[in-house]
Amino acid sequence: MTLRIEVRAGDLGASRFAISPITQVTAALLVLSGRVQSWATLPWANRNRGRLQAMCEAEPALAALVSTLRARGYNPDFIAPPPQGTASTFAQDLAAVRETSAEQAHQEVARVFQGRELPAEVAHVFDSPDPVGRYTAALALTWKELVAPDWNRMRTVLQRDLARRADRLVAGGWDGALGEMAPKVCWHASAPEAAIRIPDMPDEKRILRGGGILFLPNVFDALWVCLDDPWRNAIVYPADGAAALWPASTSSDPVPAHLAHLVGRSRALILTAIDGPITTTQLTESLNMSLGAVGDHLSVLRRSGLVGGTRVGRTVVYRRTALGDALLTGATA
Repeated sequence: MTLRIEVRAGDLGASRFAISPITQVTAALLVLSGRVQSWATLPWANRNRGRLQAMCEAEPALAALVSTLRARGYNPDFIAPPPQGTASTFAQDLAAVRETSAEQAHQEVARVFQGRELPAEVAHVFDSPDPVGRYTAALALTWKELVAPDWNRMRTVLQRDLARRADRLVAGGWDGALGEMAPKVCWHASAPEAAIRIPDMPDEKRILRGGGILFLPNVFDALWVCLDDPWRNAIVYPADGAAALWPASTSSDPVPAHLAHLVGRSRALILTAIDGPITTTQLTESLNMSLGAVGDHLSVLRRSGLVGGTRVGRTVVYRRTALGDALLTGATA
């Protein structure tokens, strides 16, 4: 079974990469519900499964949401509506959920269960005067307890994924940007129509309604699509580099010993962290170091020819140089 999404030249021109905080909330629940298996996020999942169970006992609407997401097949789009722009805040995302009509929400949830009776906890929510408000509250609780504490670090990973996609788009066009999106996403640029193929999804061909596709990375290895009215076309895919967020063990030092001895541990840590385009602010958030300290160390690394910086608008984006890569791996010239 394979979903085939036909993509025309005009669709690609209108397509964008974007970050959606509420996408991370839904992806997190997919992992904690057992629907999505993710080795990269296993330490996070093991830490939070018990917390989710307690939260569901305290908030029945969250139990209904988890029950809905645990079901195989379609994910209700109103739970994580694609943003209208290329960036959004959680408050903006949540407002879009809140604006969903009860009828739309019920149709999408009923589609999950394909004509079967709704589970008791789900039916209870839709028997209430404000089912969408109940789901909105459940999403807000999940954000506050499970996602917001790590959001700055998550956002850094997502921004770096987008920067890598931009590099690939410049270097190799859409073939480069989409060719390595995810193990299960296949990009075919052959005539007469290019297509994105996603296995293990309904065996059908879909033609976009216009407006391009919004590509939304997530840090939880979840993959789903949104192709129906009234939402924007979107593909949610696993972000590169998410495994670094939750190492399986904190006892091992991520800094190579030879590098720490040569340049000092802090500079070695920064050089190791620059495994793709990254800004000073992103480094401070991911490494929990002060902005001044990161800036000072970057200046030394730049003067030594180990990293390079490129100004993009008001921001400087840093990358390791070939010399920095060789030094990191211990290679010899």
